[in-house]
Amino acid sequence: MSITASEARRRLFPLIDEVNDDGAPVEIVAKNNRAYLVSAAEYEALEETAHLLRSPANTRRLMTAYQHALEGRHEIRDTIDPDEEQ
Repeated sequence: MSITASEARRRLFPLIDEVNDDGAPVEIVAKNNRAYLVSAAEYEALEETAHLLRSPANTRRLMTAYQHALEGRHEIRDTIDPDEEQ
């Protein structure tokens, strides 16, 4: 969805609910600029993805692990309870 800055100002609180309820960003267009309104969860996910892919070496490692998972070359393990004695 794309709306003007004036419309966004008028509908700010309902727009905040909307991006949180359906997860879709809202593009806000001003005279010479554009911005996006997204939920905090979506923003945090984008930040985490950017952090993980910032390093070329980490990107390669993640993509290799992903490819191995697609090919069935992975192990399923139980999680470790830190309070449980080993």
